[in-house]
Amino acid sequence: MMTSLQGRDFLALEDFTPEEIVYLLDLAHDVKLERYEGVDQRRYNGKNLLMLFEMGSTRTRCAFETSGCDLGMGTTYLSNSHFGKKETVKDSMRVFSSMYAAVAYRGPSHAHALEMAESCSVPFINGYTDHQHPTQMLADAMTLQELWGRDGLAGRTLCFIGRGGEVNSFSYAVMCAMLGMNFVYVTSFMEFEEALSRLSSAQREMYRQYVPEGALPNHWEARMPAAKREIVDELYARHHPECSFVETDDLDAVKGVDVFATENWGFFTDPAPTWLPGIVRFRPYQVNRELLERTGNPDIVVLHMLPATHNCDHEAGKELANIVASEDPELAEFLRKGFEVTDEVFESQASVIFREAENRQHTIKAVLRAVLG
Repeated sequence: MMTSLQGRDFLALEDFTPEEIVYLLDLAHDVKLERYEGVDQRRYNGKNLLMLFEMGSTRTRCAFETSGCDLGMGTTYLSNSHFGKKETVKDSMRVFSSMYAAVAYRGPSHAHALEMAESCSVPFINGYTDHQHPTQMLADAMTLQELWGRDGLAGRTLCFIGRGGEVNSFSYAVMCAMLGMNFVYVTSFMEFEEALSRLSSAQREMYRQYVPEGALPNHWEARMPAAKREIVDELYARHHPECSFVETDDLDAVKGVDVFATENWGFFTDPAPTWLPGIVRFRPYQVNRELLERTGNPDIVVLHMLPATHNCDHEAGKELANIVASEDPELAEFLRKGFEVTDEVFESQASVIFREAENRQHTIKAVLRAVLG
């Protein structure tokens, strides 16, 4: 039976069936092949795409903008307007719906995205919220299909390791539940006060210049929220009861996994000294050569949605390494070799990681084609 997603919003993977997700992936492979073969993809001349972004972005913005252009659409990147400040969300969305064929949104609140989608009469696409990063998950699944074959994901095990919080661990768990993969989430359950106690007195003093006594760092909780665990459990029970879902702080759980996914430890919006407790906490969960060997899988794959702190060749990394160098040269050296992933592992897997980044464009183009019809 022909699948049609015309007119649908694309807010979260669990809003679709596994068959519809596979349809989007098949379409992504088709549009990628078309692009490499030089096929003219301008099917939507005269239509326009709005990118309403309330958060910074590199790959998501570039993927939406280039996809819209490839499809013949005019594009608008809107990050500074009256929207939500001097005009109601409903009024703004009615204006956007009259001018654009689709709206892509990236912002911190999924509840806000749902409110916008409710008032929007054209397809509304989630480019990242605090609920999920669905276009990224399509790109990751597409990349794994290119490595293992269209039906090669079933029965494999994906491990997300490190700081997963409420977005990343949940996003990968939903992807795995929809596509028949086992999911292992390995993270630290360390309490904040323990992490703080492991800093030197000078480091704690520096940290407190930015975060007052009694306050927690942003997004300290690493466990998947209970409500999201329930969604994942229900998806596995409905679609793939033969698969397993594990959340643990035990590094032995990586034995036998087929693919690691990780992400930066979530510090990019904060001053470098505030990173210190998180580094103490997640340091044992770095994706390095030893962790890869621990899987016992010589063909292990590593994904990273980027940006990656795989060395200190950026301002924040250099600042932090310099801060700790005088009293903790061993930590400074650790950071220079990489944070969530070592430079050694990152570069050895670079062909996969940057293919994953490129596939953001092809999967977003597939979503646009599917919802526009």
